[in-house]
Amino acid sequence: MLWEGEYTKLTEAEYRKLLIDSVRVGDYPEKDDLLALLKISSLRFEKTNAYTRNLWNHYQEFIQICIVPEKMLELKNHSDYLEKIIYDIYPPNDDYELWGVEIKPGEMPDIEEVSQEILFENIRNQIIEEIRAAKYMIWISVAWFTDTVLYQELLKKKQQGLVIEIALDDCDRNHNAEFILDDDFPVHWITVQSYYQNIMHEKFCIIDLYTAIHGTFNWTKAANYNKEHISIDKNHATASAFADEFMKLKNKKVWNF
Repeated sequence: MLWEGEYTKLTEAEYRKLLIDSVRVGDYPEKDDLLALLKISSLRFEKTNAYTRNLWNHYQEFIQICIVPEKMLELKNHSDYLEKIIYDIYPPNDDYELWGVEIKPGEMPDIEEVSQEILFENIRNQIIEEIRAAKYMIWISVAWFTDTVLYQELLKKKQQGLVIEIALDDCDRNHNAEFILDDDFPVHWITVQSYYQNIMHEKFCIIDLYTAIHGTFNWTKAANYNKEHISIDKNHATASAFADEFMKLKNKKVWNF
């Protein structure tokens, strides 16, 4: 039970997660780049014995964002926005006052951030957000891919040099799309031979072997109006499991059920 005037102090891990979530939902123009940097940064509270002279009996506390040296300059380019967010979300407490934000050299976080978000609305926009945040690779496995908006987003990432591969149901619906995926990306056409329904049910996307998007959502215009859902998992274990599944689909083109 908290008495009046008492506050719950966030741990360093909780504060880091709050910082990342705050940037994610904000409207910062370069938030995708900043999020990618924060995910490879650690955060620590640097407490001092110096009084603040602002709040009675409060000490100065600094928040340090630690990142590998080769990324320090890149992170410092976002320091004004980063400092504003850090001050905005800093919780009041009975002992310390935030006195500054420092970007320091350090190592990758020891503990991997594991998060899961389940979405039922604005699914395409969420997928676009994850695509735009991608840095290295995107693997996609869906039954149908006819959405020109998502196609254009992938083209932009291809132009940035990302490795993009797609596993897709070998059916007329895909071959009659407004664009020809084969002209732009390696496409692995999958044939499913089933007594009941000859379509591929796999629907997932892997980004940078860290983010896994999976659920009922096909990459079609119609899917935006159906009752669909996706889960966005951010951890290497889940992403690797889906990557293994992608490799199976890629290497075995005909599946019998």
